[in-house]
Amino acid sequence: MSQLTAEVKKAISQQEFFPVATSDQNGIPNVVYIKYLKVIDDQTVLIADNYLNKTRDNILNNSKIAFVVLDDDKGSYQIKGTAQRITDGPMFNEVQKWVPERLPREAAIVMSVEEIYNGAEKIS
Repeated sequence: MSQLTAEVKKAISQQEFFPVATSDQNGIPNVVYIKYLKVIDDQTVLIADNYLNKTRDNILNNSKIAFVVLDDDKGSYQIKGTAQRITDGPMFNEVQKWVPERLPREAAIVMSVEEIYNGAEKIS
């Protein structure tokens, strides 16, 4: 398992929307912009499931996930991992507190970070 560096975490904290990619059980890709994504620790990213119909189905059938973040100085970082959809417990409670009540807060998508790239170079 890879660890998010301070530089990658800083880039994540400065981005407002994140292109998040999943694929279904047949390998058909899906990319969606997500607003509610944040770092929990060096190996965990939390995503709020609020309007993730196709993404939700993909995660339930193929847990692989990736997202991209841009850094003005370092270029782009691609973070790859495995996602789990959680509907109770601390991560779900965090989504309930974090996402505004006016939006659906159906579940927490917890991503375990497995690989990190800066451009084409694997950094972790």
